[in-house]
Amino acid sequence: MKTLSVKQPWATLLTYGISDIENRSWAPKYEGKILIHASSSKVTKNYLDKVIFEQMNNIMNEQLFGNIPEFWDMEYSAILGYVTVAGDVNNSTSVWASHAEHEWQIKDAYLFDEPIRNVKGKLNLFDTPEIDENNLPKAHKVVRRVPRLEDDCLIIPITDERYKEVMEDCLLNLCVTEEIVELVLKPLEDQKEDDEICFKPIKRICFERPEAKDTYEIEDMGYLNWEYEDGSNKKVINWFMKKMEYFDIGIKFKVHKS
Repeated sequence: MKTLSVKQPWATLLTYGISDIENRSWAPKYEGKILIHASSSKVTKNYLDKVIFEQMNNIMNEQLFGNIPEFWDMEYSAILGYVTVAGDVNNSTSVWASHAEHEWQIKDAYLFDEPIRNVKGKLNLFDTPEIDENNLPKAHKVVRRVPRLEDDCLIIPITDERYKEVMEDCLLNLCVTEEIVELVLKPLEDQKEDDEICFKPIKRICFERPEAKDTYEIEDMGYLNWEYEDGSNKKVINWFMKKMEYFDIGIKFKVHKS
C-alpha cells in the first residue's frame, strides 16, 4: 500500500482528522488511500515558535482539549493510520495550508487502533507491501471534543494534566482560532463602535474533564500578549506571512465553584 512519511506533529494531525492539507514541494500523482508514517524526527522544545500563528494556536488548543497527544506522547517511527488523497491544489484557504507549491487535499482520516511501530520511513510515496488496502488493521475515526457555549457558560474540554496547570493560577490561556473567535466574540453586526470588549456576555466557565466537570465564575476575560523576561513581546508569523505580536485570550476565574 502507498505510504507517506510525515514529521510529527503533522502525522498525528492528519490521522486524527484535524489537518486537511499536506504541504509538499511535489505532486502526489496519486489519488486514493495512503498510509501515514510518523518519521523518527522528534518535536523539539521550541518547535511551535517556528509554526504559523494560526496553525500553532490550533495545535495548542487541540492538545488542551485532549484531541491529540502532547508532543512527548506522540508516536515516532510508526505507521499511525491512513487517509485519502483527494486532490492537489496550490491555493487552499485551509488554515493548514502553508502556501506550498503542492497542497494535497486530505479527507477520510482513520487512526489504527494500534500503531504499527518500528517502521523506517522513506522519501516520496513508497510501498508497504505487507499492508493490504483491502485488509487493513482495525482503525477508527477520532471523535473530536469541541468547546461550546451553553447560555452564559463557556464549556472547555480539557485533559486532567492541563486542568491542574490551569488551576494553579485560576487562569486559562485560550489560543485564538477561527473556532474560538466565532464562539466567544459578538458577531460584527452586534458590535458597537464604542465597544471596548467585543466578547459575548459569558459569565461562567466549565472545564469538561474525562471523568468530571467543574464550573467557575469568570472574573475577567481579555486579550493577553506574551512577554519575554526582557519585557519584549513574542513575535510570530501569521498565515499571510506577516510578522505580528503573539496574543491569546486570558480567562481569569474565581476559585470557588458556582
